[in-house]
Amino acid sequence: MTETDNRPNTFAAITIACVAAMLSTMLGIGGGVVMVPLLTLFARMPIKRTAGTSLAVIFLVICVGVIAQSVKALDDVHWDVSLVLAAGAFSGTFIGRWLNGKLPDKLFRYAFCAVLVIVGIRLLGVLPATEPLLSGEADLRNAGHVAYLLGVGLFAGIVAALFGLGGGVVVVPALALAFVYFQQHFTATRATSLGMILPTSLIGTILHWRAGNVDLKLVARMAPFALVFAVLGVLLAYAVPSATLKVIFGALLLGASLRLALKKQSKKS
Repeated sequence: MTETDNRPNTFAAITIACVAAMLSTMLGIGGGVVMVPLLTLFARMPIKRTAGTSLAVIFLVICVGVIAQSVKALDDVHWDVSLVLAAGAFSGTFIGRWLNGKLPDKLFRYAFCAVLVIVGIRLLGVLPATEPLLSGEADLRNAGHVAYLLGVGLFAGIVAALFGLGGGVVVVPALALAFVYFQQHFTATRATSLGMILPTSLIGTILHWRAGNVDLKLVARMAPFALVFAVLGVLLAYAVPSATLKVIFGALLLGASLRLALKKQSKKS
């Protein structure tokens, strides 16, 4: 391949970044589930560089998203819950890296796909809603609630390290599964997820940058457009009915599960 062939398609990358940014702030996801596969397929980028570059863009997107969220509805971000989730996710990233070389990829991947499918189908309204696992609202004075949130964050971090998915894919349905408040207020669920993604995406970006996996020139080209769509995503979250947001999120989960199920196991060097 020539040097020109190895260059990413900038127009495709910017378009993908805009879509991912809007979905990130509208649904409270990290955006990797959208950006990584699409940049690899349509922008002709190597997978490792794609992961690092997309994470750098998503960090900037989440920064703007959190600011826009604070202006629009500050109370929807439950920062205490976000920080507990982030603490679990931080530990989970290191565990995920270790597990990556220890556990069979297929077994863990298919099990996680099954979870995504079940949650996605439920969000689409096919399965009946269930009673929350814990209670009305997350209470950090309750040891059980703290343990659950740390466990969710830990699992989100492991999944992110193993598969390159944003933690929001795990956090958003997990919050709705456990607490009545988050089950009934999807806008608060996605806003709290954004608060969790902010510190974890920063750490991930720094690690990828140190490994040389961030294309800073491409980030500079994508970011200005993506940041505009990040604000648009926050506004759409309050303009679109919660039921519709849940359907969109459910469809995204089903798409993520299909992507993971078809993912080829990388050969170890």
